[in-house]
Amino acid sequence: MAGIFLALALAIGLASPALAVDAGKASGTATIDGIATPLTFAVETRKENLFDEKKRDTVVVLTDKALGATRPDDEVELSLRARRGELLVLALRIDGDQLVNVTVSHKGLNGLVILPGAWFQFSSSKSGGTLLLAKRDYQGHSYAVDAAFAAAPYVVPRPNPAPAPSSTDVKPTPAPAPATTSTVDRKQATTLLVQALMQSDEHRALEIIKLGVDPNGRDQSGIPVLNWAVMMCQPPVVKALIDAKADLKYERAPGMTILTEAGACPEAARILRSAGAR
Repeated sequence: MAGIFLALALAIGLASPALAVDAGKASGTATIDGIATPLTFAVETRKENLFDEKKRDTVVVLTDKALGATRPDDEVELSLRARRGELLVLALRIDGDQLVNVTVSHKGLNGLVILPGAWFQFSSSKSGGTLLLAKRDYQGHSYAVDAAFAAAPYVVPRPNPAPAPSSTDVKPTPAPAPATTSTVDRKQATTLLVQALMQSDEHRALEIIKLGVDPNGRDQSGIPVLNWAVMMCQPPVVKALIDAKADLKYERAPGMTILTEAGACPEAARILRSAGAR
C-alpha cells in the first residue's frame, strides 16, 4: 500500500511542474513545421464576444518574447511583427471556460491562422491553464502545442529616461521624417482587413485601413474589400475605403453594382450614393 501511495506522489510530483508557472509567464513549446519554439510570456486582455456584443471574451496571448509596446489586443501589429520573425504569437479566445479558437501568427505567414478550439485539450483555472495540440496540418503548415501558462494583465513598459545631455553635446534636433506607408505590405494588410470584416471587427478594420491598405484590394476569390464592408454592413469602414479612393464602378456580376449589394444596409447605401455610386 505504501508503494502505491509513493507511486502516486511521484506521478503528481512529475506532473505539477507543468502548472507551476509564475504570473505573466508561459512554459512549453509551439511547434510549427517541425520547429519547436519555447513559449515564455502570457498576457491577458478582453475582446467583444463574437456573437453577443454584451459579453466579453478573455483572450490569453502566449509569445516567445515580451510584447514590449505592442498591446495584446492589437492583432494587426502582432501579426505584422510575427510575419517579420520578431514574435511567435498564440492568441487563445476563451468564452467562459470554453476555448473558442486559437489564432496563430508566425514568421512568413500571409495573414492569420485561426485553429478551432475543439482541436485542443484545454484547461484553465484562476491560477493558470494548459494547452495541448497534437500535430495538425492546416493550410500548408503543421502545428503542435504543449504549454502551460499563468496569464497576467498587460502592463505598458515604462521608457528608460534618457540621460541629460551636457552643454557640449547639445545639437540641433533634425526635423522628423514625414509619415509614410511605403513600408506597409499591402497584400498582407488586405488579408487582415478581410478577416476583420468577416469577424465583424469594425475597430480593427479601421485600424488596418490606417496602415495604408489598398482600397481596391481583393480576397483570394477576387471580391474587393469594399464589397466585403458592404456585405458585412459596416458603414464606417465603407466610408473609410471610399475616402481612400475605392473603385465604385466594380460589378461582381453584370448589373450587380456595389449599390445593389448595399440594399440590406441602408446606411452604407446612403454613403455610397453620396460618393456617386450608381
